[in-house]
Amino acid sequence: ASSQANATTAQLKYTITQLPLHGNLKRNNVVMAVGSTFTQADINSNLITYTNNNSANNSDSFKFAVTGNNVAFIGGQVFNIQVCTTPIPTIASLPVINGQCSVTPVAPTATSNCNGTITAITTTSFPITTPGTTSIIWIYNDGNGGISTQTQNVIILDTTPPVIPTLPAITNQCFVTLTAPTTTDNCAGTITGTTNSVFPITTLGTTIVTWTFNDGNQSVTANQSVTINGTTWNAISWSNNAPNANLAAIISGNFTATQDLVACSLLITNNAQVTVNSGVDFTISGDVTINSGSTLTFQNNSNLLQTKNTNGNTGNAIVKRQTSAIMRQDYNLWSSPTAGQGLLNFSPETLTNRFYTYNSATNLYNMVVSPTTTNFDLAKGYLIRVSNNHPTSPTIWEGQFTGVLNNGNYTIPVNNSSYNAIGNPYPSTISANSFINTNNINEALYFWRKTNNSLTTSYATYTLAGGTANGEVNNIVPNGIIQVGQGFIIKATSGAVNFNNMMRTGNNANQFLRIHNEEKHRIWLNLSHDSMPINQMMIAYMTDATEGIDNKIDGRFINDNQTALNSLISGEEFVIQGRSLPFLESDIVPLAFKTDITGNFSISIDHVDGLFESGQSIYIKDKVTNSTHKLNDGSYQFTSSAGIHNNRFDVDYSYSALENPNFNFETNNIIVYTKDKGIAINSSILPLKNVKIYDIRGRFLYEEKEIKTNSVFIQDIGFAKQALILQITTEDNKITYKKVIY
Repeated sequence: ASSQANATTAQLKYTITQLPLHGNLKRNNVVMAVGSTFTQADINSNLITYTNNNSANNSDSFKFAVTGNNVAFIGGQVFNIQVCTTPIPTIASLPVINGQCSVTPVAPTATSNCNGTITAITTTSFPITTPGTTSIIWIYNDGNGGISTQTQNVIILDTTPPVIPTLPAITNQCFVTLTAPTTTDNCAGTITGTTNSVFPITTLGTTIVTWTFNDGNQSVTANQSVTINGTTWNAISWSNNAPNANLAAIISGNFTATQDLVACSLLITNNAQVTVNSGVDFTISGDVTINSGSTLTFQNNSNLLQTKNTNGNTGNAIVKRQTSAIMRQDYNLWSSPTAGQGLLNFSPETLTNRFYTYNSATNLYNMVVSPTTTNFDLAKGYLIRVSNNHPTSPTIWEGQFTGVLNNGNYTIPVNNSSYNAIGNPYPSTISANSFINTNNINEALYFWRKTNNSLTTSYATYTLAGGTANGEVNNIVPNGIIQVGQGFIIKATSGAVNFNNMMRTGNNANQFLRIHNEEKHRIWLNLSHDSMPINQMMIAYMTDATEGIDNKIDGRFINDNQTALNSLISGEEFVIQGRSLPFLESDIVPLAFKTDITGNFSISIDHVDGLFESGQSIYIKDKVTNSTHKLNDGSYQFTSSAGIHNNRFDVDYSYSALENPNFNFETNNIIVYTKDKGIAINSSILPLKNVKIYDIRGRFLYEEKEIKTNSVFIQDIGFAKQALILQITTEDNKITYKKVIY
């Protein structure tokens, strides 16, 4: 470095007078020539570099002259350069390292004429445990741009396989889920076994589970036996008592079930013929296995209940299902409880052009093109006409499904916001309420019930409020249970519906039974034309219902018939209407009536439940004839022209005595008067039983119960000033009406 007292580093200039012999001199990476200049500032900023031309010489030099401030000059200067050679490995060829399980090599060294001894570095991670050969690239860097490398191979040997463990035999009843065993290995340490076996194991007898233990280089196997014991029927008796929820059932001899059977799994073998009688349920938590040559037949109104969520059933079973009494050319909506059931094989005497599927886009039934080659789809409803040789008088027809029994959870694609024909997929009944709630079905379920009768609607209807028949003479009311083989119509609220084993029930009735898990008070009304039933509607006072439209409770009329009696909600026809609790006698329910024929009709009570079974009066009010009829006393007869008559009828519960010209308010034995903002009632002969108070329009206001004395004073009732009607019942159950101004 040069310096001058009165000069800056930028003023101190070096001029090259002779170039290096074995390399290039550069300023800021630009090669310089004789006459090129640089400053002391360039040197201080490390801009002056030298690059050797790979000659064998370890030294080089160049000459320069220095000029400073005030034309100061020094010439003939020589700068000697020491050339650092590439590091030379201490060991010319690194040896191969062999090791068991793992190796951590010692880094080799190299020498440099500039830096002396250099220790190698590498990107390889240690210890090396991968079996086989790993190549290590060692790197020597002298820090001055001199870099050399060496390769060294490491071979990991694992000649010792894992220890083969001794595994205990497992014996259990019903099912076994094994915990994976472990073993040891000299390299891998603890190894957990793996297997292709599927758990839980439910197959009766002995199953060999093969476990594999792999240390990454070698593997060994060990077998473990699992034995599932049970009780065997030999056509005479059970070998280990009757089966139960913790015991598998093996039937190896003919067996007719006359009472319910519970087992954790069921195997039918040895050509055994098994029949489950009507009214009997099999409850099997695991799989049902039917070996070749054996049979399992479920008679009408028997059930197979299973809780396993996946279907491991094997072998063909027979499921029989009877219709209600139907006639030739009648239809039923069917769904198969077995896999692989052909349509025509199910009803071989049905004409091949009388098998239908439901078209959600048109709300019409489309003919199945080839029922000969078409099977029932899972959980799909098919409309099938009865055999063409079926009697013309009402007669039960029995269908027979054959195939592997359906079980487990199913998700069925449907058309969202449209009507779809689906069906019960199981060989057991299912809960309609559970199906509705699981799938958030807001509209009614519709069940095909039509026979050869063009006047009636085709469908019976069900919501959480209950069910209505389609109005035929041999009507069947759905009340919460969807039968085996039963297809039905829903309006979907999503793109799929779900079925699961939690919906399955052991109902053995031939039709849907009632479910009383809520407060319900219901009226079923029938409409008839002359003596021909037309349709049925229902009014339900129940939990969670309102006077508006209630999803899952109110059921719209499917509108497949031009003559019908329904109730009205917001101007729409509902075949089922829920109304709020508590029930009030003052409630009025508007009805919708329409017909495409002129003639004589009747409205009648089919049946009632809840509080209506105790004699609550039910009136039909005809606004055309200005008459009110008590339906409890019999049907109401009327005539009508064709048309829509939605303002004609109301259902009422408190026919006002003031509207009855034949009613006599004078009963001398009972006196009613007001005093001290209350109402006094005195009976001169019999004790009073109860008193009901209505306004002048017949709306119920108040009731005093269980009086049991000849007088009562009713006070603090808070009525506005008005005329009141008192319905007074004495202990002999005779009723007297009195009017009072309050």
